[in-house]
Parts: sequence; C-alpha cells; structure tokens
Amino acid sequence: MSETKKIPKLRWLYFLPVLFLMCFFSFVSNSLLSIALPGGMMKDLGFAASIAGLAGGVAGIGGMILQISGGHIAQKGKLKKFLGFSTICWSVITILQGFVTNGWQLIVLRFLLGVAEGAIVPGIMTLLPYWFPEKDGERSRAIAVVFTASGIAATLTGPIGGFLIAMFNWQMMFMILGVISLIIGGIWFAVMYDRPEQARWLSKEEKEYITTTIQKEQSALKKDGGNNVSGDKLLPILGYLLRNKYSWALSIVGFCAVFGQIGFFTWMPTAIQSVTHAGIGNIGLLSALPSIAAILGLAVWSKLTAKIKQRRLSTGIPLLLFAISLVILGLFSNSTNAALYIVLMCVAGFFIQAFMPSFHTIPTLIFSKEVEGAARGLTGFTSAFGGFAGPYLAGIFISISGSQVGAMYVMALILFVGMLASFILPKNLGLEAQGENNHKSA
Repeated sequence: MSETKKIPKLRWLYFLPVLFLMCFFSFVSNSLLSIALPGGMMKDLGFAASIAGLAGGVAGIGGMILQISGGHIAQKGKLKKFLGFSTICWSVITILQGFVTNGWQLIVLRFLLGVAEGAIVPGIMTLLPYWFPEKDGERSRAIAVVFTASGIAATLTGPIGGFLIAMFNWQMMFMILGVISLIIGGIWFAVMYDRPEQARWLSKEEKEYITTTIQKEQSALKKDGGNNVSGDKLLPILGYLLRNKYSWALSIVGFCAVFGQIGFFTWMPTAIQSVTHAGIGNIGLLSALPSIAAILGLAVWSKLTAKIKQRRLSTGIPLLLFAISLVILGLFSNSTNAALYIVLMCVAGFFIQAFMPSFHTIPTLIFSKEVEGAARGLTGFTSAFGGFAGPYLAGIFISISGSQVGAMYVMALILFVGMLASFILPKNLGLEAQGENNHKSA
C-alpha cells in the first residue's frame, strides 16, 4: 500500500462535500432562469428573447465585480466568512426573483445574483491547492468533484424546476430553491475552514501530509511567476499580471470557454422546446440528458488530464471538440428529427466541462503564492464577462433570425479562439509536479 493510501482522507468526507453543495446550489440558482423562461416567465412578463438573453447574461457582468477580490481573499485565508455571507445574499436574491413583475426587475436581480456569486469559483479554486496536493492527481480529482456539482446541478435543475413549475408555478420554483440554498449557508459556516491546520476534524497526520507534500511540490516547480511582487497589496499584483502573457492566455481561455458554456446552457431548454414542442415537464427531463453527458465528460477528462499531463493539450482539445460539436448541432438546428437533435446536444454536452480539471490547476503551476489568488480572480473576471456575452449575443441572434443556427456558430467560433489561446501556455506545463521537468515562468 502506498504512502498516500495510508493517509486519512477526511478532506474528502468533510471539506469537499461542503464545497460540492456550495457549487451545486449556486449553479442551480443561476440556472433556474433557463427553465423558467419556457415555463411561463417570458409569457407572463411579456419580454422578447433579447431581454431574456440580457437577463441570462447580466449575472456574468455582476460576477465580474468580486472575481479578483475573491481569489485574493482566499489567498489571505479569509474566504470562510466572505463566501458564507455571499451564500446568504444569493439565496435571498433567488427568492426575490419569484416576485418580479417585469423584465427589468429580473435584470437587476440577476445582476445582483452575479455579484453575490462572483467570488465562488476563484475563491474555491484558490482554496483547493491548500488542501489537495498534485501528487497522484489529487488536485485535479478534487477540482473535478467540485465541478461535477455544476454538471449534476445542470442535470437536476431541469427536472426539478419543471416539476415545481408543473406543481405550482415559476415563482414558487425560485422561492423554494432559494430557501434550501439558505440552509447551505448555515452548513458552510459550521464545517468550512480556510486552511487545513485550522480544521478541528482533521487529524494531525493528515495535516502534516498536506503541508509537507505541497511544500515539496512548490519547491520542485521553482516558479518565479510573481516572486518579485512584494507584500499583499492588490494593485502591484494586478500590474504584474497584466504584463504576464500567461495571465492573458488564461483570461482569454476562460472568457471563450464560459461564453460557450453559459450560452449553451441558457438556451438549451428553449432550443429543445422549439424542436420537440414538448411540455415544460418533458423539457425539464430532456434538458437533463446533455447535462448527464457533461458529467460523464468531466469524469473522463479528469482521468485523461492525469494521463496527458500537458495541461495546454488537456485544456485546448476539449474546447476544440466542443466547438466542432456546436457546428454540427447548428447544421441540424432546423431538423424535424427530435431524437437526433437531442443526441447531438448530448455530444456537445460531453465536452462542455471537459477543460475544467486541467484548466483550473494551471495558475498554481505557473504563479507564485503571492499572485495566484489574484490570477485566478482575473481569469474569473474575464470568464464572468464571457458568461454575460454568451447568452446575450445568442439571444440577439435568435431574435434576429428566429432560429438557433447563428448562435451555435458564434459560440463555436469563440471556443475555437479559446483553443488557440491555450497553446500560448507552456508546452510542458503539468509535467513538473510529477518530477519530469522544471518550468520557469517568463
């Protein structure tokens, strides 16, 4: 039995499930709009697809506000309270969406929802490297588990949301799931800690394993990506990142990937309705199928990331395959064969999250601890803008053309740009933590 297997793994039983729940209900709250739109909201409030697209995307603009500070706060060890109060805020905002009476009220609340949720991903992704070493693929597996939450949420949001709308209405759907999210905030405060050494439920042996293993890995990388930045002031760190080509590459990849992700997920139920002409309950169930494919894709690419090791390949290839699948989906957007269209949606869904296990390990491998949190925040900032631009531009194309074709092609083009940007990253990035090479950030 290996040394790693002898170490207790309470992190996987206490720490990771709480992160999973946080991400799960955050994604649910953000995704409820996609099932509410065909579930009566557009009809009841009387707004066009362009307004619906703006409402879907404006959360991304709100999310940009706390992206950089979220990663920086996690780096300084103050994430527990920050995200705990953020959870309470976005839960209340989710409830309030059940009371809107026009499109502009919805847009304001969606913007505030994005603000409240903005620090979650950069914060959690900055937190994970303090708890999970690269050794034996621990960190990439932990990242995959966290992002599986969004895949499962995408799978269940449609059926659960469709059921609640069928049983009650879209207003009650927001209220019920918002109240459940409030409970998650209480669990977060009870269980979560910023650092392993603070956790009362973690054994001394496991704490020592985490600390010593991560220290050895950081020493082996010999990074100079930000070592010349002194202190913890945010502005000098941002100045360094804006001059760093790898920071720009990560930001472009993040924007392009999330552009395609959120654009696809926001309009997926509406696209299914236009092809199948199904009722809201069946739309919810059919929407779960591409999301199930996304979970499978995330699991498969998590394992492939450990095998491929070159992180720019395991990041860029899924983006290319996602782009190709959207082009094919666009070719069949006006098909009368509903079964074929759903199958093609599942193929696209398989690649929609596949880049994540690799992509979110990269900042730790490039940047020093002084700048890593802000680097993740900057990447999250541009990703959040992609989360706005994707559904909004897709909504405009749908309003103009009356079909999904143009929207699919635009998303595919942006994803292709993201794939190209991934090849700016160091060629052998990912080999160093395995002891095969050393990388020095330029």
